[in-house]
Amino acid sequence: MSRKTLLAILAVIGAVLVFVGKEFGLALDASAVMVGITAILLYIFFEMKADFRRVSSQAGKFKDPKFILALIASVLAAVNTNFGLGIPVEAVIAVLALIMGVLFKAQAV
Repeated sequence: MSRKTLLAILAVIGAVLVFVGKEFGLALDASAVMVGITAILLYIFFEMKADFRRVSSQAGKFKDPKFILALIASVLAAVNTNFGLGIPVEAVIAVLALIMGVLFKAQAV
């Protein structure tokens, strides 16, 4: 389990404790819980910034035809599902597999 996931879980547990404490009249120090949650959220925010820096160093990979094809396929599947375009999923998978096969074969040569 990653550190971000662990700290996010701790933040949710802290919020649940505050809620339960308020509902059942338990004596929880809300300011202490808020300080803990704030520290956790700040940690997650700064880790997120570091992740963005790591991704920006790989900006050239976003121009890869395989990535663009996978992105288009996933957007097409979401649009098809949400707007009911009626495109058969099997057709999308078949075309995607065919094009991906050609792209990976071209890369291997």
